[in-house]
Amino acid sequence: MLLDLIRREHGIIVADNEPYSVSNDTDYTVAVHGERRGIPHVELEVRPDLIADAPGQILWAACLERLLEEASTMLIPRC
Repeated sequence: MLLDLIRREHGIIVADNEPYSVSNDTDYTVAVHGERRGIPHVELEVRPDLIADAPGQILWAACLERLLEEASTMLIPRC
């Protein structure tokens, strides 16, 4: 869901688990805190050069905040 939202963003190139793959042998956080508990989870990696300075950090923080909020509204029914 979040991956689809990020892919719709203009100017962002995104890959799914490249060059890695998530597995119980190589990852702890996703398996233990997400999958085993049965809760929605996401693990993100942003290229370090894109967040090396304050403007990049602000840009990515705002973008991810907006996208995570949008994704959460798809998961959590509102009253």
